[in-house]
Amino acid sequence: MKKNSKDPWRMVGLTSMLGLEIFAFIFGGIWLGRFLDAHYGTAPICIAVGSIGGMLIGIASAIFTLINFIKD
Repeated sequence: MKKNSKDPWRMVGLTSMLGLEIFAFIFGGIWLGRFLDAHYGTAPICIAVGSIGGMLIGIASAIFTLINFIKD
């Protein structure tokens, strides 16, 4: 049986998952940056690097998820 890729609930789930992936990686990067800033005393540097790095990794992860969704 062929999956219907235009199912609205599947699209809602995909959109939610992409947003959650990006948010989780940004939040993780900020958390890691705050931890490193507190440990090493480099106040805003690690938070900035962590948030930008988390955003880039989150976008890359969302792209891979979208590619796998399109293959189905």
